[in-house]
Amino acid sequence: MKGHYKNILCVLSDSHRQDETVAQAIHIAKTHQAEITIMLALEALPPNANMVMESFSYIESQQNMETQAQQWLSEQSKSWSQQYPVNTAVAIGDPLINVVSRVVNHDVDLVIKRAEESFLDRLFGSLDMRLLRKCPCPVWIVDRKPKSQYKNVVAALDLNYHYPEHEAEVRRELNRDVLRHASQIALLEFAQLHVLHVFDAIPENMTRDGFVTVDNENMEDNVASFFAERDAELTRLLDELESDLDDHVLEYLKPQKHIVHGHPRRDIAATSTSVNADVVVMGTVARVGIPGFIIGNTAEETMHQLQCAVVGIKPAGFKTPV
Repeated sequence: MKGHYKNILCVLSDSHRQDETVAQAIHIAKTHQAEITIMLALEALPPNANMVMESFSYIESQQNMETQAQQWLSEQSKSWSQQYPVNTAVAIGDPLINVVSRVVNHDVDLVIKRAEESFLDRLFGSLDMRLLRKCPCPVWIVDRKPKSQYKNVVAALDLNYHYPEHEAEVRRELNRDVLRHASQIALLEFAQLHVLHVFDAIPENMTRDGFVTVDNENMEDNVASFFAERDAELTRLLDELESDLDDHVLEYLKPQKHIVHGHPRRDIAATSTSVNADVVVMGTVARVGIPGFIIGNTAEETMHQLQCAVVGIKPAGFKTPV
């Protein structure tokens, strides 16, 4: 099946309580029969450190930090390798640059990382969000309490194609990729696949703030029209997926469709929670010409609300700005 992961990079930001994260990454690597590298990506000493240290002390401290990191990672990998063969790497510096460089130079097709624990880290420029915006391959942010197996996988799709044709086609292809990745995860985890689309006929804030007067009967007609349009598109995407899969695989998956009239920034997360999602697969970038452009901030706001793993997918042609 398309999208099968072959080369996985598991990123550790520190040496604390990482066994569960690595176990989850190894579980994913095993199910995909992929090569896996565990990278300890550490921040370099602060730039102002060399102002209060002698030059030789600054260099020596950097070298000591790298040596100790290498020793710790080498020791840990002995137990990890008993579960599955792992490679290791240590990178000191800007974690985003080091991770993206590894992805580009080693043909990595999936990055796995544990979610940030600090709310402030998640909110203000965390490595998680930077990777979801700028890493060129899919990024799988695992829950802070990883599960050994997923039971419910959600593919969150944006089926609104009322855009210039080029952008609409980018969105169509992104939806195809999200659906492929989600179905692959569901198959390998023996999980239920849920396909979710949330649409808003008229933006909620416009009616709430009194900017638009809506005739209820016309509104109901518009909602019915939108629902029919999106349902037809979702059916078409599932038909395409069925042609990509082996015979009877889609019949085995039995994807459950959820087309919800609501507010995407709220109801993608709410609906995912209601179906007990273990992982949500969604597009994080809609426009290939704008590096790191999040879909109207919907993806970013949704991720902050989710209490499960997230897999962020980039559109074809995405070029990292890093």
